[in-house]
Amino acid sequence: MIKNLGNKLKLIELIDKMKDIDRAIYLKNWKQENDAEHSYHLAMMVIVFAEDFPKLNIEKCIKIALIHDLVEIYAWDTIAVVDTEWLKTKEKREKDALDKLEKEFWNVLWNVIDLIKEYESKDSKEARFVYSLDKTHPIIQNVLANWKGWREWNYNLEKTKENQYSKVDSEFWLDRILDIYFEKAEKENMFYKEK
Repeated sequence: MIKNLGNKLKLIELIDKMKDIDRAIYLKNWKQENDAEHSYHLAMMVIVFAEDFPKLNIEKCIKIALIHDLVEIYAWDTIAVVDTEWLKTKEKREKDALDKLEKEFWNVLWNVIDLIKEYESKDSKEARFVYSLDKTHPIIQNVLANWKGWREWNYNLEKTKENQYSKVDSEFWLDRILDIYFEKAEKENMFYKEK
């Protein structure tokens, strides 16, 4: 017998809404990436880099990658580059969303809620690893799509580098990924340059 079947099915239906939450990241076909695609790609990145970090609990990392943006079902994605006013409310919106998920699905999501909190606070190596990968992902995706948004929004290379490198935990050497993709972006003239 499946426990809490009705609530589990309600949650599965709710999770489907992650496909409707567009991010400021574009794919090669100029379609905006959605939260479901992002979470899947991030989980795949965890699998790809797992062999380099044998002390990490990779199953836990994959779970964190898949659920880290679940709160955006209620809070929506925050596009920090474009909407600074929306950014100011991000923490409260996401806390309220987590509270709502916990209230509605406490009997089926208790372990997921704990993982989201762990991710947000970066209280474990696994959370810091996934968070760092999460911060490399938009750079990789933007370069793959040959995206010009940085240039259009007057974002220069140094400002973007400073922002992204500050979020990536050097413990995992993932800053090398940023080096590679920032170099590609610079070669493709993807950043704003003052005249």
